[in-house]
Amino acid sequence: QEKNALLDLKSILEALPTSTTAEEIQSQVFSIGKKHKYSNLRDWFQLLYETLLGQKTGPRIGSFIKLYGINNMISLIQNILMNGE
Repeated sequence: QEKNALLDLKSILEALPTSTTAEEIQSQVFSIGKKHKYSNLRDWFQLLYETLLGQKTGPRIGSFIKLYGINNMISLIQNILMNGE
């Protein structure tokens, strides 16, 4: 489930223009959690923080992705998926 959710996040990010706002990114991340039926969306966000940042909590993920860069986040997710297999 986690791998598929990360793949979906990567696909969504690849489709977003660089002009996408942090709030729009946050909304997309939230919708992926709902799509993958995380009963508590906090678990989905915690997975992202642990996987992407190496910690249990972090900044608002949409803001972080916008600041870090959509393309940089796509590369990070790709590396995580490749190393996790």
